[in-house]
Order: sequence, then structure tokens, then C-alpha cells
Amino acid sequence: MMNKKFLVLLLCACFCLSLVSCGPKQKEQASPTDTQAKQAKSGAQAQSQQTGTGSQPQEPEPLLGPDSTDEELLEVLHDEIHAVTDDNYIDMMAKFQEDTKDYAGQIYQIEGSYTSKDQTPYLTRTLVDGDDRTTSGLPLKYLTEEPEEGAWIRVTGIVNEGEVKGKTVAVLEAVVVETLDKEGKVELPVH
Repeated sequence: MMNKKFLVLLLCACFCLSLVSCGPKQKEQASPTDTQAKQAKSGAQAQSQQTGTGSQPQEPEPLLGPDSTDEELLEVLHDEIHAVTDDNYIDMMAKFQEDTKDYAGQIYQIEGSYTSKDQTPYLTRTLVDGDDRTTSGLPLKYLTEEPEEGAWIRVTGIVNEGEVKGKTVAVLEAVVVETLDKEGKVELPVH
């Protein structure tokens, strides 16, 4: 099982890389002085490489340290978290299972009841269609601590493909697990 601090650092590194790679790109028309400045800079870099002088490229500073709290992590990730609500829970669970690759690597926050079946932890809700009741949810990976059976939890994690009982299925790789005092809608009506 992965160490929680390692997961935090890994998630922060992925977040930094996604910000850098997905950042806005501006197309500018270079003026003659810009072109001259670029040429002078590249000439200086070439000269420093030949002479062994100059500075090495700097790696980005981590957004959080190894002793960061869950609250600090959630604050940093706030804009990247997709919330699954009572209204879209049924639809999102179906999409995660059917098109896992379309959602893999994205951060989701989902509430539900904690349960463990055959030593696999799950985040679940009960779907009600008339007299029929069906349990729906996602297997959880990388839990550092298991909540009590039946506890109402909020899991912030990364949707990915994982293996459960020899089958490849959608899983939620837990980054932050919060046990909530107030229970949400355990049963959701199927529309």
C-alpha cells in the first residue's frame, strides 16, 4: 500500500505538470528587438555550455511539503476537483464504468457509504427503482486507514482503471478520505 505522503507528492507533481503543459499559450509577433534579444540569449547560452558556465534549468518548487494536511491538499486542488452530486451520481457511476479511459487521471470528489466486500473497500449508494434496490459504487484503492463499516465518507481521488477479482474496472484511487458526521442521501431514486 502506498504511503499517503508519497501520494500527496505524486498528485502535486502531476498537478504541476498539468498546469505547465495546459497553461495558456500566447502567439506573439516578434519585433526586431525581441529577435535580437533571443539571438543574443541563445548565443550566450551556447557560449556558457561550451565553457561550462551558466545556470542549470530549475525544477519547479513543490506546491506542498511532505507534512501537508488533507485540508491544504484540497485547497491546492480545489479548481481541479470534479464533484459528483446526488443529482448526477447514477449517471457518473455508469460513465466511469463504461468509459473509464475518458475519466482516468481526473480528480473526483464523491460521497457515499463505506463498505468492504471480499477484502475490497467500496464507496457505495443504494439505487431504488420501485421495490428493487441495487448497490452502486466504486472500488477504492490506496486507503491509508479504513473507515468503519457503513460510515458516510467523502473521498477525493483519481479515477483510474484497476483490477478487482481479476477484472479490469473503474476504481477511485483515494487521496483524501473524510468521515462525515452528517449522512447524505443513502438511497437515490432511479429516474
